[in-house]
Amino acid sequence: MKKNLINLVRLGLRIHSFFHLLEFISAIYENAYITASIALFAMSLELVASFLIPKEHIHIKPLISDVHESCEK
Repeated sequence: MKKNLINLVRLGLRIHSFFHLLEFISAIYENAYITASIALFAMSLELVASFLIPKEHIHIKPLISDVHESCEK
């Protein structure tokens, strides 16, 4: 179940990045360069995040998360 959820999140990020690509192209066409820059940044961030989602076990904490292979707790 967890693996399927992670794959679904990755797929969702990549699909959402595609919509930012369309927004980027539209903004360039309309000469809205600030909007294009924001769309390009969002697209890049989401694509990188979709590939860097860790496969380890994560304990989310306010400042620094604890990441490890398996949980003994």
